[in-house]
Amino acid sequence: MVKIFYRSILSILFLIPFAGFTQDEPHHPELEWRTIETEHFYVHYHDGSERTARLTAKIAEEIYEPVTSLYNHKPDQKVSWIIKDYDDHANGAAYFYDNKVEIWATSMDFDLRGTHNWLRNVITHEFTHIVQIQTSMKFGRRVPAIYIQWLGYEAERRPDVLYGYPNVIASYPISGFVVPAWFAEGVAQYNRRELGYDFWDSHRDMILRMYTLDGNMLSWNEMAVFGKTSLGNESSYNAGFAFVKYIANRYGEDKIVEISRNLASLTEYSIDGAIERAVGKAGEQVYNEWRDNLKAEYSNRVAPIKSNLVAGKIIADVGFGNFYPTFSPDGKKIAYTSNKEADYFGLSSLYLYDTELKKEKKLKSGIRSNLSWSPDGKKIFYSKNTSDNKHWSNFYDIYVYDIEEEETRLTHGMRANAPSISPDGKTIAFVSGSDGTTNLFITTFDNSGNKTGEIKQLTFFKDGEQVYNPKWSPDGKQIVFDYSIKDGRDIALISAEGGDVRFIINGQEDSRNAVFSTDGQKLIYASDITGIFNIYQYDIKTGKSEQITNVLGGAFMPTVNGDNELAFASYASSGYKVALLDNAQPLSDSKNYYVKDSVIFGTHLKLASTSNDINQQFDWNKLHYYDDKIYVQDTSRKYKNIFTSLTIVPFLRVDNYNPKNKGIDIIKPGLYVFSSDVLEKIGMFAGAAINKKFERDLFLIFNYRDKIPGFYQLGLEPALSFEAYNITRKAETKLTLPLDSIDVGVNYNLVQFELSLNQKLFVEHLNWEIRYSHSRYSAGIDNFILPTTTPPMLISGTNELYFAGNNLNTTFTFYGITPSRTSEINPVGRKIRFHYEYEFSKFNSTGSYEVKDGMLLPQYNWFRFHRMELNWKEHFKLPYWSHTLSAQLRGGSILGPPVDNFFDFYIGGLAGMKGYPFYSLGGNEYASINLTYRFPILNKIDIRLLHLYFDKLYGSVYGDVGNAWTGGQLKDVKFKRDVGAELRLESFSWYAFPTRIFFNASYGLDKFDKLIRDGRESVTYGKEWRFYFGILFGFDLDF
Repeated sequence: MVKIFYRSILSILFLIPFAGFTQDEPHHPELEWRTIETEHFYVHYHDGSERTARLTAKIAEEIYEPVTSLYNHKPDQKVSWIIKDYDDHANGAAYFYDNKVEIWATSMDFDLRGTHNWLRNVITHEFTHIVQIQTSMKFGRRVPAIYIQWLGYEAERRPDVLYGYPNVIASYPISGFVVPAWFAEGVAQYNRRELGYDFWDSHRDMILRMYTLDGNMLSWNEMAVFGKTSLGNESSYNAGFAFVKYIANRYGEDKIVEISRNLASLTEYSIDGAIERAVGKAGEQVYNEWRDNLKAEYSNRVAPIKSNLVAGKIIADVGFGNFYPTFSPDGKKIAYTSNKEADYFGLSSLYLYDTELKKEKKLKSGIRSNLSWSPDGKKIFYSKNTSDNKHWSNFYDIYVYDIEEEETRLTHGMRANAPSISPDGKTIAFVSGSDGTTNLFITTFDNSGNKTGEIKQLTFFKDGEQVYNPKWSPDGKQIVFDYSIKDGRDIALISAEGGDVRFIINGQEDSRNAVFSTDGQKLIYASDITGIFNIYQYDIKTGKSEQITNVLGGAFMPTVNGDNELAFASYASSGYKVALLDNAQPLSDSKNYYVKDSVIFGTHLKLASTSNDINQQFDWNKLHYYDDKIYVQDTSRKYKNIFTSLTIVPFLRVDNYNPKNKGIDIIKPGLYVFSSDVLEKIGMFAGAAINKKFERDLFLIFNYRDKIPGFYQLGLEPALSFEAYNITRKAETKLTLPLDSIDVGVNYNLVQFELSLNQKLFVEHLNWEIRYSHSRYSAGIDNFILPTTTPPMLISGTNELYFAGNNLNTTFTFYGITPSRTSEINPVGRKIRFHYEYEFSKFNSTGSYEVKDGMLLPQYNWFRFHRMELNWKEHFKLPYWSHTLSAQLRGGSILGPPVDNFFDFYIGGLAGMKGYPFYSLGGNEYASINLTYRFPILNKIDIRLLHLYFDKLYGSVYGDVGNAWTGGQLKDVKFKRDVGAELRLESFSWYAFPTRIFFNASYGLDKFDKLIRDGRESVTYGKEWRFYFGILFGFDLDF
């Protein structure tokens, strides 16, 4: 009987569809959800976020008509808003194919954008995404893409294997929307200019101004995709907003809508043609025109500044996120945070700079918050965002770092941010909040980090007000802080005992980051009153403000010492740096300031011919001068599942696993379908494919992510998954008769059911899964004619269940890859997977039968055994280079006596030792080690070809040593070796789809014979080149 190795088939067939259906984020079953229904929306919120939900319902209805009327498009069903307040995280996400938006109640405090009213801004922004991108869809809202897939296979030589393992895997989308990042985000920020909920603020102007002046703006192609650093991705937002405003100013607001509708055309594969059809010029031509105008305008506007620059000396210039410089009490050291060479702000660390020695050292990783020194200069207080709590929420808590000892955590789950220690070292002021509002608190701790007093609330805001950056006065009697409720920030004072808030600096400008001078007579702060953020001093007695710095970029987060030195975060085109200014003095009253009037960013826009009629429908003054202390009444009800529309993804697969299939036989069309409730508590993902010979691939995955009785009471919150698979294949085999042999058709059928539970364990990056699977493998022979009889006799086909499998297993997976823009193509960090299983299955391993009650029955043997497997990968970044050295150790064992080779491990082929075919290296035990050296060939390609954007090209060389065997001792195993090289191309398709392309060539250094069919036959492997190719969302296939 020919064996078919279904286990390997399953691992490939359902790997290729998407980046992943399962959700890894915590699902928070502890929360109780409610729903507010309005005319056009559902607003779903959990306990503790009612104010945000009720206000969301009000704002969403107010902006519904202004946004939909611009695009003349309304969603075909009510849009669901999901309000989240279980993380200290500010973001929004529009699921435009699902008519769903997620927003976090926490207000955004982001160093690359100005401060705006969070809910007004994010709700309008995300709803604009829904409307504008639906306007641009090519296949409608139910079909996001069509996939073209290709599976190629090794030319398998073993006669006991039906076909080889894949050596070509490609799954490529034809996207249903083609909207570049800059246009999607630019339009969403622009939304309706009359609303004014988002506008071209000083932060945005700073970023674009410095890029322009330094000649390193994002290229036309670069700004169309994400996949960059924190600064790079925000720069796509930034450039998009500016460019959309330019198009609206220069060519008319109606052109934004026209471009969106042009993108829906099936013939448009990029935005270039859509812009040309709208304005009469190719997209890149309009971009060049805008870029040249920017250069001329910015050069003119900063000319007065250049004659009187006061910018200090840069003392920390590595990285784009150098923040929160803070002088030590003796004024000789500066603590600050920096991302240094990391690609994201979130990977910042704490550093200490010695102003006398002019040297710095790293103190602690994972810190990005305000810093505060203890009065004795031995400790630094800060906050960290961690998930070290029962439900894996990401909350801020306060920590203290003893420079000579270690870190101590002071709070647990308090959502405590921006700590500031009092001059006597006994009291900490901090910011905490929930439901979209923050307030100022104080509490006391002893030297061991134990709280010695009650938490006292100093401010009592409740309507979305925001408090930032508290700092103590030198006498410990007052606390200064930033305050915001709408646009920009003001600076306020409050007594350390509580009481009324006194606003010191408030106006149309944005003023922030205030600290007291060492004598307590002045406030040192940052303000954009000239259009550029600079450092000022405010005399508390006289009320007079004077400018201290005069920079081209921006100056923020000042700190001063007793020697009149000023350190601050200074913005350049490459990001935020730390600057130090000696003998800081007020500037003379001069005219050497930024020219604020702008032609490009002016407010006078051309409107579409119908816009005036549309504008008359709305009371723009009422919408702009809103009062959000008033919101909808509570009409909520308990949440009941609301499902997204069934999404359909057609695919066409070229699947030539059978060498005898020709022509249309290798084409296998199919569909993926999926849907979930809007909270993703219940989800379904299914797929089906069939070819002309009626060979089929079917699967169904059902996920449940809510309270599971019994587990929840034990403190466990696993996600439940039920999976079902069915695969059929057809082949021909020789049936030996007494006088002859004939060809007969054989049908192989796999049915498999799996049930799993998985959840995080101990730490955020460790996942634990328990899974049970039941498999039934059968083979049937078609009807055939027996030619040796007269007349020839029709013999009825038979069907045999030859394997009934049961498998109980558990898997621990640790994912410790450092987040970076190269984490797919060139990862750094580690991945560990440990897998244990218990197999208790019956298998007709010998093809024997017995006659019972006149029937021919297969003779099953029971196989009961334990199996373990370890896969450990370490990726090391080599010093000073973008090169890495990776080591992978793999090993597995079936414990106990040898079992049938049906249960073997296989370690060759695409996911293993590539110098040998998949089935050439098999056995009950295996061990292998891989070393890979990976290096950049082109780190910035920045070339677009039609709809493909090419980003990075890396190469690698590697070698493997390993083998799989059954029985015997390890010392007797003859290990095999291979060497190879790989090219990896990181790219994007249709602007939004990551497209990872690899080509691999490998050579097996050892030639060997493998015995099969109980030693009656042998197959020779090794000493040959083997090639692999893939186009997927990711590069690695072995985890």
